[in-house]
Amino acid sequence: MSDMKKRPVHKTERIRGLDGLRTLALFGVLLFHMFPQKVSGGYFGVIIFFVISGFLTAYSTVKKGRVSILSYYAKRMERIYPALILMLFISIEIISLVDKFKLLNVQEEVVSILLGYNNYWQISKSADYFANLSNNSAFTHLWYISILLQFELVWPWLYRILSLFRKPLAAFGVIVLLFLFVMPIASMDSTFTQTMLYYDTLCRVHALLIGAWIGWLKAGPEGKRSLRAFLVVPVVLAFFIGSVPVFLKAAGTLPGVYHYGIVLYGLLCGMVVLLISCSRARFLRLLDNPVTSFFSRYSYEIYLWQYPVLFVFGLLKMNTAFWHYLLQVVVLLILSVWTNIFVANAGTFLKARIKW
Repeated sequence: MSDMKKRPVHKTERIRGLDGLRTLALFGVLLFHMFPQKVSGGYFGVIIFFVISGFLTAYSTVKKGRVSILSYYAKRMERIYPALILMLFISIEIISLVDKFKLLNVQEEVVSILLGYNNYWQISKSADYFANLSNNSAFTHLWYISILLQFELVWPWLYRILSLFRKPLAAFGVIVLLFLFVMPIASMDSTFTQTMLYYDTLCRVHALLIGAWIGWLKAGPEGKRSLRAFLVVPVVLAFFIGSVPVFLKAAGTLPGVYHYGIVLYGLLCGMVVLLISCSRARFLRLLDNPVTSFFSRYSYEIYLWQYPVLFVFGLLKMNTAFWHYLLQVVVLLILSVWTNIFVANAGTFLKARIKW
């Protein structure tokens, strides 16, 4: 703990290549929601989001060295909740105008979302993430936000405890290793349903922990090593190319997805994040181009809005023609960019007023 207090505060540098990874994840999830029969494994993109989130959380924490838990929570809430609440409010108002009967359990569901236990709420309702969109809620995808919130709640305490160890990274590695076996073991137990395997935090947190371990490694002395391009580029390319058949074919009903698929993909994604973060290869500039930078910048808002937009268009029976899908994308991008700008401006205004 004393070492943690003495460490100076550093400004975390930007990691080249993560924009491309975020865009890959975003397109996988979005295409899965739009065309679940054709892109049946696009939900694997969520694993990439988890690994990157864990990586950035741990990397910034270790770089700063000192964790003020209240400040940490305040910053995470400032990042997550404003856009989330705005999306929920507008979506509920629109859905109530189109088909109010789709909001029968909305109060209970919204509470579970805001309090960060929606994934367990969905388990209690035996929700099926792979069911037809019209049979789900407009907020089915927010199980991801709940697991993220649960991780953020625990992380600063976990970091403080691990910092007491003589070799905190090694101790953390043991924890990561243990959680790698949770989903495979649970998937072999007949009492665990597909819903439980997909939504349960204990089954899914390994991806966040993999990313966090790598982020901690990168922030330390070992992470300052620079890897040669010939070691990084082939692996990164193979991951991107290999993700295409995974997104297209890895249906969520396949047993192998839970026996080994999700964990293996998380490990591969973690390796790619580590290689990218330890390389200055020019190839990484291709991953951080204007297009991927745009989608990366608004990835959170796009993730929030994608399911409600598709849900409303489905209620309006506007999900059959090409121009329907094109219009969905346009509406999604407009709402996402507007939400980002609105929340940023509102935050700046409120901070100025409070300071005044």
